[in-house]
Amino acid sequence: MSSVDIAEEIHASFPGTEELIVQYLSGYLVDDAGEEEDILLVARNMLESLAGDQRDTVDKLMTKIGELLEDQLDARAKAKAGPKLTKLDKVMDMSKAGAMSNTIALGGEGVDLESINKGK
Repeated sequence: MSSVDIAEEIHASFPGTEELIVQYLSGYLVDDAGEEEDILLVARNMLESLAGDQRDTVDKLMTKIGELLEDQLDARAKAKAGPKLTKLDKVMDMSKAGAMSNTIALGGEGVDLESINKGK
């Protein structure tokens, strides 16, 4: 599936549409289908603005586009269902923390940990 396939579907449904709009919409759909959630809604809104009162044509075209993008949309759904990683928003300097590890404190003062462990 490529943006050319989607562009052909748009041209078939709305023959008088400017090429710039068709290229933008088809490229947007192909490039972002696996990443953005509202991609089909955005595409529908754009197509409805082109269609005027031709809602049936928009519905048929959206069905075809959904079929063309099915693999990418399924991949996004599977990725979304998996565990999500969280980006930490604050960095903490552990050497300045109040509950600093005893090992870090000893290492910073030049204490030989091997000699401490030999006495046990």
